[in-house]
Amino acid sequence: MFVALLSMSTQAQEKGDFAVGLHAGATMTEFEFLNVKENTTQFGIGAFAQYNLSNHWRVELEGNYHPMKDHVSDFLLGLNVHYLINLSENFKIYPLLGYAAAFVHSETFTEGNATIEGDDDTDGGIQLGLGAQYNLNSNWFISCDYKYQPGLFGDSHVVMGGIGYRF
Repeated sequence: MFVALLSMSTQAQEKGDFAVGLHAGATMTEFEFLNVKENTTQFGIGAFAQYNLSNHWRVELEGNYHPMKDHVSDFLLGLNVHYLINLSENFKIYPLLGYAAAFVHSETFTEGNATIEGDDDTDGGIQLGLGAQYNLNSNWFISCDYKYQPGLFGDSHVVMGGIGYRF
């Protein structure tokens, strides 16, 4: 039955399909430094481009921007590989594995009598996740991804929903 589910779908994305889209969502990060633990949530917007290597494998390049919050903003650039599992003609799920590089900017600000100097920093690491895609028609689709980014400025959990157009 599992093999039958994997092989279903005459409208599966074909090798060579190219898609672009926009997504938005939340990133929940737990920072831990010495004995200090802090949780923060940021909302972000971004774009993605996907290319199908085969009917089941695709690569994705994504960029996400988190606007200034608590004097910090960042841009994340990710490269992911998806394995597409077709559950029906229009619905698929996919585990993903990738690498993300984060570029963080903190601004200088004054709190009380202390001035905290701003800084720019970068970090990178793997991301693991799971996503789902629903084809609205032969070109348009909606998707939702969850990504876990261990060690990327703390441990981050990213949830993004998006809409895309396939060429």
